[in-house]
Amino acid sequence: MTADQPDQHLDDAALTDLRDLLEDDFSDLIETFLGDARERYTELVALNQHPEPDAQTVRGTAHSFKGSCLNVGVTRLAQLCRRLEEMANADQLDSVDSLLADIGTELTEVERLLRSQYL
Repeated sequence: MTADQPDQHLDDAALTDLRDLLEDDFSDLIETFLGDARERYTELVALNQHPEPDAQTVRGTAHSFKGSCLNVGVTRLAQLCRRLEEMANADQLDSVDSLLADIGTELTEVERLLRSQYL
């Protein structure tokens, strides 16, 4: 499973490999990711609430968020962040409310899945 398969919430093979590699540190990685992901999402929502969101800041935050997701096998959320990054690159931030809502919904699902399956 890869980030090109948007219906997959998690790349279980990547997460299993990380768990095998990191052993006791794996849960710390997941907790750090979850905290960081929530912060990045909150930042994106705040940026979008500005009357004229800065496309470069949104792009950078979405890019970092996407990278974090890919590093831990969170595939669908990475895809959504990539779409936001592309919209920011095209300076098309006037219609991202729905995408941000999708990112928030997916983040909540990812939190639930990671906590129930990997912590």
